[in-house]
Amino acid sequence: MWFKNLRFYQFSETFSLPDDFSEQLAEHSFHPCSRSDQSSFGWSSPFGADNEVLTHSLGNCWLLCAKREEKVLPSTVVNAQLDEKVRQISEAEGRSVPRKEKQNLKEDLIHQLLPQAFSRFRQSWGYIDLDRQIIAIDESAANKAEDFLGLLRGSVGSLPVRPVSPSDAVETYLTAWLQSAELPNPFEFGDEAELRSPQADGGIIRCKQEDLTREDIQAHLAGGKQVTRLGLVWQENLEFIIESDMALKRVKPTDRLLDAKDDLVDPSPEEKIDADFALVSAEVGLLFDDLKRAFG
Repeated sequence: MWFKNLRFYQFSETFSLPDDFSEQLAEHSFHPCSRSDQSSFGWSSPFGADNEVLTHSLGNCWLLCAKREEKVLPSTVVNAQLDEKVRQISEAEGRSVPRKEKQNLKEDLIHQLLPQAFSRFRQSWGYIDLDRQIIAIDESAANKAEDFLGLLRGSVGSLPVRPVSPSDAVETYLTAWLQSAELPNPFEFGDEAELRSPQADGGIIRCKQEDLTREDIQAHLAGGKQVTRLGLVWQENLEFIIESDMALKRVKPTDRLLDAKDDLVDPSPEEKIDADFALVSAEVGLLFDDLKRAFG
């Protein structure tokens, strides 16, 4: 279990977990789709499907795992059957089928086909850090992170959080750092960046495995382009791409951090999650502190 993406949300007022937190999570636990359900979303145990424990805590950090099931109905299958149904009606009744009736027919077909559909499952991880008053979610897309927050909000009743963002645009900081070729400690440049023109029809420059301080990149910055994605290395422990909405993508530990990690011999699922969460919560918490300082 490692967080490959990070979206940070900060509580707008002091938050503490209710005494019956585990019971509240249990009321919104994951249940497989019924024959008529198109999707299902709820809490799942971090330790696996056979475990009933829905959260795991280390210090003042609480790990959560949400699980989603979606029935997969290929649009080509639905549309083919819809076309055949419309054709039959047109031939039998000698009329065209209006749009609203087609939509109702399509909904009926989906309902009929759902019991035969395949299921697709995915997990969404996050944790609450009560000391820092933040939630960190492993999702690359903002709407998926909002789904996680929505499930948590529905479980505890109130969740006064907002995305972490600086007072000035993130692009302003990233551009200034790259123009000056200087970064706040303890960050270093990675080897990837994206530069965009502020004009709607302007150009986009994407660099990978490059020295970001080279002259031609500086020329694009001098010409008015802004940095919208920037590769960074934090404390020689974590590598990631920071984007203009403060999301961290492709977060991965460096060899230095992996070498320092204690590897357990034949760990149980519980021991493995406990060790992974100890590493994630410690590193990500300190990374958040440094990001907060770097962005003022």
